[in-house]
Amino acid sequence: MRNPIIYVLIAAAAVGCTVDYPNPNLAGQDVHLTVVHTADLHSRFFPYYFAPGQVDKGLGLVPKTGQSFAVVGGIGRVSTVVKCIRGIYTGPPCDALEPLIGPPAQRSIHVDSGDIFEGAPVFNMFNGEVEMRAMSEIGLTAMALGNHEFDKGAVNFELQYQKFGGFPILAANYTFSDPSDYTQPKLRNLIHDSTIANVGGVKVGIIGLGNLSSIQGIIEGGNSLGVRPIQSTQAITDAVATMRSSVDVLALVSHLGLDEDEGVAAGAASSRDENAQVAIDGVDVIFGGHLHIVLDPPKDLPHVDPTDGHVTGHTVLCHSGAFAKYVGRLDLVIHIADPNVPTDKTGVKAYTYRVIPIDDSIPSDPRMDQLLEPYQLQMNTALNLNQIYAVVPCPLNLAGSCPKTQRNDPDGGDSQLGNLVATAMRLRSGVEADYSLTNSLGIRADFESGPLNLEEMYNVFPFDNTITTMFLSGDETQQMLDFVAARSSERGCRTQAQISGIYFDAMCAGDDKECNDRLGPGRPCAKNIYLGDNCRMPDGSFNGTKCKPLDLYAEYKVAVNDYIAQGGSGFTVLKRNTTKFNTGISLRDALVDFIRTLPNRCEDPSQFTNIVGTTCKDKQGETFDCTNRCNGDAGFTACTDQALYPERYDYRAIACLGPDVQAHDGRIQTFAAATSQ
Repeated sequence: MRNPIIYVLIAAAAVGCTVDYPNPNLAGQDVHLTVVHTADLHSRFFPYYFAPGQVDKGLGLVPKTGQSFAVVGGIGRVSTVVKCIRGIYTGPPCDALEPLIGPPAQRSIHVDSGDIFEGAPVFNMFNGEVEMRAMSEIGLTAMALGNHEFDKGAVNFELQYQKFGGFPILAANYTFSDPSDYTQPKLRNLIHDSTIANVGGVKVGIIGLGNLSSIQGIIEGGNSLGVRPIQSTQAITDAVATMRSSVDVLALVSHLGLDEDEGVAAGAASSRDENAQVAIDGVDVIFGGHLHIVLDPPKDLPHVDPTDGHVTGHTVLCHSGAFAKYVGRLDLVIHIADPNVPTDKTGVKAYTYRVIPIDDSIPSDPRMDQLLEPYQLQMNTALNLNQIYAVVPCPLNLAGSCPKTQRNDPDGGDSQLGNLVATAMRLRSGVEADYSLTNSLGIRADFESGPLNLEEMYNVFPFDNTITTMFLSGDETQQMLDFVAARSSERGCRTQAQISGIYFDAMCAGDDKECNDRLGPGRPCAKNIYLGDNCRMPDGSFNGTKCKPLDLYAEYKVAVNDYIAQGGSGFTVLKRNTTKFNTGISLRDALVDFIRTLPNRCEDPSQFTNIVGTTCKDKQGETFDCTNRCNGDAGFTACTDQALYPERYDYRAIACLGPDVQAHDGRIQTFAAATSQ
């Protein structure tokens, strides 16, 4: 039987043990505040192989001597960096890292710019549970709401956050449906506009901004979120008016993207609207994400007085990369105004910033490893992530600059990986379409040189998109490709789609006569549309014998991914089609099955690098004796004596994705200026 007296005594004891420390009087002082920033972690919570380009190498992700790969990421390593900076951990590991990460901070917060979900198998298996638990363990102060947090629907997001979320998630530029409506998600109860953190007497206001460019696509993709975006400058204005007088520092944590972050500042700073000017004048720093870029150094956004054009202040804009490759550290010197001095003002006096690369030189946080271990064991049991489906070879004469199977063509047209994906969709058993199309941004990574395993497949297709078939008329096909040309023109004339079974020219400049006659002045369009394979001749003309021009009155069976089939990325011509059928076949599985059918085999040892006598080297540079076995689980490259390969890793029995396999063949040609073609 319960004893109520015991509960009273416990409650009294709890109250008696509470110690209330008064805030220090910081008036008139300069204080130091450190903000740790992460963004777009995309479920890369376990270390992974990564072949850094020149930008990443310049930021400190450099492979070991003789290797093209670095082992990067992992939330355990991120956690070590964050906790050492914030003084949660002290001692030898932190002391050794200090030259890289800087000294421990007296006052600190950690903010994240969103998209912790989606991007690795751990999300596909556990639906965000791991990400929520890990970010709570790391001690996150606040996070902006990312668009990928809804990739498994609003109900899943609610469930994971309610069970495992221990930090505020913010989006001041969204309004949500009434949570009392049982038909709508309860997001209003979970997501807030802002939060205030008291950091050793320094009051830090944090305003969240969700993504606007992707929210429409999320709704179109079938997620009924009960979300209505509102104009970002207005959201900032309202939040600043409420918070500025109550805090010493005011930060935006944004998932808008770089252009939008700058646009918010520029739009507000140049506006004649007094409230908009107050908004940007009231913001000290913006921590951004969404586009996966790094700003080093940060951008300095001036506050311009619209009446006379002089600079009245500054906002610091930071972007710290993606995929757990980097952690950003911003150190601010803040002057706290003395209320007894009328001319004294609170503000940022100075700042320094560093980008911290996350590689295998950083030890993993043991507490985080303990949290992740059972999930990793389950993944290893359920998914054979090391099963090899193909190899991307690297000839000896290219050692050190091994080619990739690229998702983007340097000239902006179709790419080798895009052609592989689209062809796999079109020819898949149960699909067999006349042509196929998928959005370029849905293909998220290159195939690096070396073994191609299931984990690499997840890197390329982190989203569980499936193949949808439908029937389109020739006229609808023309409209869709006109849209692709128009969208490509907005992005440097780089194609926003990858295709198979169809060819066309994307006239991006908007000054082509045929486009202008058909659509109006200045309109990009698609022309010279042919259906078939091997349609483009060496001189750029079309093979009229093998291929047929688009018939506007014909009907074609088309394979697309389910996201754009529902109107995602602006494909409204697909959204309104009523013949859609979702096959349930994932793009990832279709690509794996197609690669398995390729006849190319890696039988020539000269196609491989790192060959030394009877030894082979793994991606970490460790050498193994081929007379025993190459350690395929460590990601080996190749052995000279193929007869001695372990059967599981016999490269003679799998596809060899050399540069000629589904190579760029001009199925999409992009033209930034009008041509005679």
